[in-house]
Amino acid sequence: MDPPSRPFKKTQKPQELALALRGVHNFMVTPFHASLELNAEGLRQNIHHHAAARAQDMTILVGGGMGELLALDVEEHRLLAEAAVAGAEGKMPVVVGVRGGYRLAMRMARNAEEAGADAIFLLAPPNGTESSEGAYQYMSSIAKSVSIGVVVSMGHGFQGAIESYWPDLIRRLADLPNVVGFEDSLGDVKIGQLLGEQILERFLWVARGEGGAIRSLPAGARAYTAAVATLAPNACREFWKHGVAGNLDAMNEVFHSRIEPVAKIRGLKPGYRASAVKVALEALGRAGGTVRPPEVRVTDEDRKHIVEVIGKHAER
Repeated sequence: MDPPSRPFKKTQKPQELALALRGVHNFMVTPFHASLELNAEGLRQNIHHHAAARAQDMTILVGGGMGELLALDVEEHRLLAEAAVAGAEGKMPVVVGVRGGYRLAMRMARNAEEAGADAIFLLAPPNGTESSEGAYQYMSSIAKSVSIGVVVSMGHGFQGAIESYWPDLIRRLADLPNVVGFEDSLGDVKIGQLLGEQILERFLWVARGEGGAIRSLPAGARAYTAAVATLAPNACREFWKHGVAGNLDAMNEVFHSRIEPVAKIRGLKPGYRASAVKVALEALGRAGGTVRPPEVRVTDEDRKHIVEVIGKHAER
């Protein structure tokens, strides 16, 4: 049985952190000024919005794909991590994305630890690798370089040979004391089922998006990543709770009535995955701003549509 919701309490113990990271992983966008300069204070305030609401069963994740991680330099990444920790005020776990070449990823991991984050979200080698051993050396070295938690993401890594590659790699990484979970970017249940109950009892399985969550939460995943949780946090939390309880009808009802109308703004045009959310945040009086290339800015016509949708469906 899953533990009842309770206020977050910072911990350095891996098993306790794995429990604390259950719930909705709120993928935050990174606000930029019109000049394309980082708006770290805007990010802090956006996260403070959730902290002030005493959000439960929510993890703040910054510097993911939606957070334009690859558009940031090392100093901006440090400021991003510091702003996230300050905004969360110790009320929610903070996870910071880490991806890049070996030395760059090492520096990002230290940025997160020095800022006081609870864990890093460690993406696979950026160009992939056909060698399970190569991926293990990359990810294990970065994990060992910090003492905070590590959630391993399969995103952007080599995804072939599923049965022989990722399950073995995740099992090996799970033996490291601070590696507490993995995000399944494939969106199905195969990897989680191949890992087996013995690992999943102490290791957090994170589903990607609502599509993956609908399949994976009833099958044993205990968290999921939500691109629109910053716009509809209560709906995402209810969706998650129904999922871990195995209540598919209620899960689908919340998705179709309260999450999908908001999520659709990201699909208006290719490249809107972050920029549409930023427009929506601005419509709610929060920090959004522009995006850096190669992300695509929202047109004036689409902006009007997004504002209309948000006025009807987003939570304030």
